[in-house]
Amino acid sequence: MLGDRVRKPAADPIRKVRFREMAREIVAKDRHDRKHGLAVDTAGTIARALERAYREGFADAQREPSVPTTGDAVPGEVMDWALIPPRPRTAFWTICLFVLGKGEPTDGTGHLVPTTTDRGTPGWRLILPGRNFDKMLGERTIAPLVRLGLLELADAGPERLLVSAGGRATWWGFLERGGQYPEDLTLG
Repeated sequence: MLGDRVRKPAADPIRKVRFREMAREIVAKDRHDRKHGLAVDTAGTIARALERAYREGFADAQREPSVPTTGDAVPGEVMDWALIPPRPRTAFWTICLFVLGKGEPTDGTGHLVPTTTDRGTPGWRLILPGRNFDKMLGERTIAPLVRLGLLELADAGPERLLVSAGGRATWWGFLERGGQYPEDLTLG
């Protein structure tokens, strides 16, 4: 009887991200439809998403066990783009697009310096030397990027954040996969 037991699927951070994205889409659609007086079937949409998740989990449980993944980023390594939380992911995309470029050569000297946002909260300003560019990002948006090792404090000089080696590798990996924001976030 022991051989007949159904295996439980291992935790999969990519699957969890896909489910969170589905949940965000359901909530956003519900809010939009209610705001505009459209008919809503949120319960039906949730039921379909749960059924899809159940089938996927069941299928995963029947496959051979794979090497468990933790989803924790190791500084200096490529991180799966979808594992970056949504708001920080959008900020990271902006930072990388202007600092590293999307195939066209850039000098890569852009950086972030501490500032206070228009709301009076701590934040960071994206500086691109030689360009008239002004983009402020909140501290709570940038902190996860530092924690994940995608941005790092500069070694010398005044306090500033740079795209780390792992951040660069993550950006180039995202571009190799197609780099179409936001369409490439959780496909697969």
